[in-house]
Parts: sequence; C-alpha cells; structure tokens
Amino acid sequence: MKNLFLLLTFVFLAVGIACAKSEKINMPTIKFNGETFTLYYSAKSSETGGFMNEYYKANQTYASWTELIGVHHYPTSFYPIEHAKEFANYLNGNGIVANLEIDEENNSALLYFVIADKHKLPIIIEFNVFKYVKNPVCGTTGLQFANRYRLNSPLEVEKAQKNIVKNGLKYIKKISKLDVPNVITIDIDNGKYILKEGCQNNLENLN
Repeated sequence: MKNLFLLLTFVFLAVGIACAKSEKINMPTIKFNGETFTLYYSAKSSETGGFMNEYYKANQTYASWTELIGVHHYPTSFYPIEHAKEFANYLNGNGIVANLEIDEENNSALLYFVIADKHKLPIIIEFNVFKYVKNPVCGTTGLQFANRYRLNSPLEVEKAQKNIVKNGLKYIKKISKLDVPNVITIDIDNGKYILKEGCQNNLENLN
C-alpha cells in the first residue's frame, strides 16, 4: 500500500509539473493582410478588469514589433460606440487627432489615429486602428491593429508618414471586415502559457 501511495504521489506530481511547464500548446493565430500573427502575450488589465491579448508576426516581440494585433476586453464598458467616443475625446484632449466612424446599425465603431514620440532617438511613429464591438459575454471588445516605425532621421520620418498615408486606408478597411477573435482569458508571456491553477480549464480557453 505504501508503494502504491508513493506511485500515485509521483504520478500526480509529474502531471502537475507537465501542466505547469508544457510548451507544446499551439498558440492561436490571426490572418491579416497576408501575414500570420501569433498570440504572444496575454494578461488581465488592472485598469479595465479584462484580458488584453497581443499577437505578433514571426520573430517579433513586444520589444521589437513593427505590426501588432491586439484584442482588448472592457467588461464594464457596455456600449461600444460610447466607449469609442470616450477614447476619441481623450485622444483629442491630448492633442492627438482621432478619426471616428460609427455604425449604429451594428453597434460598432472604428477609431484611427497616429501617435508620435519625437523627443529622442529613435523617433517612434505609430498608426493605430481600433474596431469596437459588443462582447458576446459582457461589455465591449476592441480589435486593434498597430503599425510602428522606429526612425533615426528626418528623411526616415518623411518616408514613414508617406507610408501611413498610402497604407492607412487599406488597414482601416481590412480591420473593419476582420472578424473579432474571442478574448483569450489565460496568462501568456513570450508565446508560452503561464498556468496558476486549473490547468485543464485554462487550456480550454485556447481552443
């Protein structure tokens, strides 16, 4: 009986270790503009109370990305259009020109804008598009596409601005037509899941 107890204890410990450290789960992906974006980071926001998912192209991370797709859950924001309006007002109040397109029939909104940090090198210029829709469970879901440029000269800045003007409308149209993915409610970092409790229940959120 003692040997059986030790064997069962070993089995449960082995399962627990495999559950906590397994890296063989295929992360969700999103197809956009001919590219594949893979879920790289997911965490619960202390500000909104909802999960934030970030998808990157191959070999890019939150330190080096040039294009990002984000999925944001705002569980206490029950009206997508109002949420978009509030964000637009916040941006405009901080000197960032925010363009807002409202779809009353589908209870959704598109918000797009450019932000820039030109105070030091590299200069950062970022084009953002957000699509806000009703979350199927509660609140609002925001689908984000961001295109970031890291620049080191006025000539590079001018070229980036031309690229944004050239490609911005294309990105806006593509995001408007892209289905909003489900929010993944599991902690993920560096493209690997981080399990705290309930391994199986958490992994089911990746399906």
